Amino acid sequence: MAVASLCACGGGAGGPSGGLFSGGGGIFGAGSARMALAPIIGAPPKVAQELTQDLVDAGKDRKLTLTPGNGPADYTLRGYLVASSEKKGSKISYIWDITDAKGQRVGRVSGDEEIATRSGNDPWSGVDSTALRSIASKTTSQVAASLPSGGGGAPPVASSAPPSIGPPSGSPSRQPGPSAIIADTPPGEVLALVPPVSGAPGDGQKSLTAALKKRLFAGGVKLASAPARNVYTVKGSVTLADGDGGKQSIRIDWQVLDPSGRRLGTVSQQNMIPKGSLNGPWGAIADAAAGAAADGIIKLLPRSSG
Repeated sequence: MAVASLCACGGGAGGPSGGLFSGGGGIFGAGSARMALAPIIGAPPKVAQELTQDLVDAGKDRKLTLTPGNGPADYTLRGYLVASSEKKGSKISYIWDITDAKGQRVGRVSGDEEIATRSGNDPWSGVDSTALRSIASKTTSQVAASLPSGGGGAPPVASSAPPSIGPPSGSPSRQPGPSAIIADTPPGEVLALVPPVSGAPGDGQKSLTAALKKRLFAGGVKLASAPARNVYTVKGSVTLADGDGGKQSIRIDWQVLDPSGRRLGTVSQQNMIPKGSLNGPWGAIADAAAGAAADGIIKLLPRSSG
């Protein structure tokens, strides 16, 4: 069984850094915009605390004034993290949403951080200070690049969707997009059917199902609209249980079934979240959870032949 840890955070990191800020001192002039760093949700407390400070420190290098908490600000940075176990260690996937003073999302940055360490049941165990500083550096670079010159002046430009959601621009598509669902399957071709996720609060049934379809499509898996020969079913279910201190546990199980209904394996994700935090829109949490689960699901599917 593949195991991942689902997290939603109030700050995060994403994407490659680069020479975007080698000159000029970044997008913001000193003190031109205030950005609140919302509390990190889901990550272990020590990791959340250290990453918060790393983000504040990395922001200073890019003329970003990040203040932990939900106080008055021009922008708020909210992050969503997922830790998953890999063969050679752990991988932290992260998505950060930037919202304006009215609460409207104006940008998003995302990415992964791979950590070479001894794998275990807890993918967070291999996360060290070096990895967190790297996440903070990548995050603040992308955040600064996604906001307009002058910070609070002109309206920000909305970012694109998280990476790897669809085929790269300008490259030939290996298959039809998620809306072009296939029902008739040629011999030797493997397709996946993703029915609506069960048990999810809020809009999770819709958003989590759609996010997984996008991630499977991005990984080269063709999608089916109904059971048929060579169609494998990826059945998602969400379970919530009340915990202590205003928390609740969330568990997402993705069962992979062959065309006869036999279970090939299950990819499971679980963590603690603030109680009721997923009763509305899932937003980037759906993308992060689906992104962390997709690799394990794809490994359980047989390869197409012919």
